[in-house]
Amino acid sequence: MPADQMGVAHPLHILLAEDETVTRLATRVLLERAGHRVVAVENGPAAVAAAAGKSFDLILMDLGLPDLPGDEAVRAIRQQPNGAAPRILILTASATTQGHGRCDGCGADGILVKPLRLDILSAALDGGSPAASAAIEPAFEPAFDEDAIATMREMLPATRAAELIGKAAAVLRRHGQVLDEALKAGDVATAGTMAHKIAGVSGQYGCLALRRAARALEGELERPDADPAHRAEELAGTLAPALEFLERSAACQG
Repeated sequence: MPADQMGVAHPLHILLAEDETVTRLATRVLLERAGHRVVAVENGPAAVAAAAGKSFDLILMDLGLPDLPGDEAVRAIRQQPNGAAPRILILTASATTQGHGRCDGCGADGILVKPLRLDILSAALDGGSPAASAAIEPAFEPAFDEDAIATMREMLPATRAAELIGKAAAVLRRHGQVLDEALKAGDVATAGTMAHKIAGVSGQYGCLALRRAARALEGELERPDADPAHRAEELAGTLAPALEFLERSAACQG
């Protein structure tokens, strides 16, 4: 849907807490072009401070925030004098058992799996079950979603869209390098964090095969008897085509 046709009947004042810059910028633009007012922060303490200082209709809280994780930030907000008021939805790049377990009981009203989609958000705000609807995987999903790039171009000036897409490619390349180093060193925690970040960015920018591979690797790394070699190889095989897709998209500004 063209950006100028995504208006909503009831604009909201939204707090968006997301640490990944390219994901935060893209999500903010999407929400603002839909007619919402957005305050964006990049870590847990900033989210808690913003919630204490202003009144929001909705808080979108990334689970994997630095300094204070999203679930802990939700608990802190709920303890504030006005903490019972805002609707809070957790954003996460994956739907793993461990992730859902962290969200249960933290005080959030539901979970949305990235990338954020306005139809899923609207359903959640209308009383739907965001965790259930977001966790459904399609029977067939292509390697790339050209519409994600087209939407970016509709929402932003051509040069700005190209810059953001190019930055997403650079972020994915860097995360891939850190992931590879962590796996070689046997650092499961860092590897899991990088797989999670790759899933979030790749989904936002239409690299669906890479998102699937990253989510599969993250799930494997949660297992006590994790043997991530096959999943890591699968991710590596999808990363290079994803980078080519993004770099080609960034170069084509038309």
